[in-house]
Amino acid sequence: MARLLLVAASAALLASTSSAAAVLVVRSSGPSAAAYPPGKALPDSHVLKLKASDTVVLLDSRGTRTLSGPGSFSVTASTGAVSGAVRTAGTSARRVRLGAVRGAKARSVWQADISQSGNVCIANPSELTLYRGDATKDATVTLTDSGGRTATVAFKVDQWDAAWPKDIPATSGARVNVTGIGEPATLTLRQLAPIPTGLESMAQSLIRANCEGQLDALIDTISPRTEG
Repeated sequence: MARLLLVAASAALLASTSSAAAVLVVRSSGPSAAAYPPGKALPDSHVLKLKASDTVVLLDSRGTRTLSGPGSFSVTASTGAVSGAVRTAGTSARRVRLGAVRGAKARSVWQADISQSGNVCIANPSELTLYRGDATKDATVTLTDSGGRTATVAFKVDQWDAAWPKDIPATSGARVNVTGIGEPATLTLRQLAPIPTGLESMAQSLIRANCEGQLDALIDTISPRTEG
């Protein structure tokens, strides 16, 4: 019995180690996209066999790697280094500065882009802020949640972000309508639990919650390496 327990424990440890070492697919397009959907974890031994027009973006603790077909690519090939340090909200782990996307000022992955409808993932509600991609002029936006509560937020020229208004509770499942800046947008808040503590965990959490804008912010600000 003791030997069986030891074997079982060893198998569990190996499985855990393999899972931790897995590389995550975060973007894919082309004929092979169905075989490599975002969120799919690939073991170290996997070889991607991509066709013409295929593009797959992989992420691990060292950064991202973009593969373009046709060709065969090993998951274990070295990846590019992470730009800066990783910011994982509410933890003492190494931090990542999520830099500029679309040429705008540096944006944190935990900021809500008020110009885009979709899900907004929250790590710590107290750290949630608002972000706009165009700060060329003054703007006043109005936020209204499903309970009828409203709040206005004023942006000055060259002001890219602002605090989340205290009058609108940042609670999971809340739907918040935003008007006054471009097309009206609706933000649906999603609380992440547990709070992710690393690149792969953060990306997987964003994928599962369908927080596409924040996933893009995470991917686009990590130093890439393109192959193929």
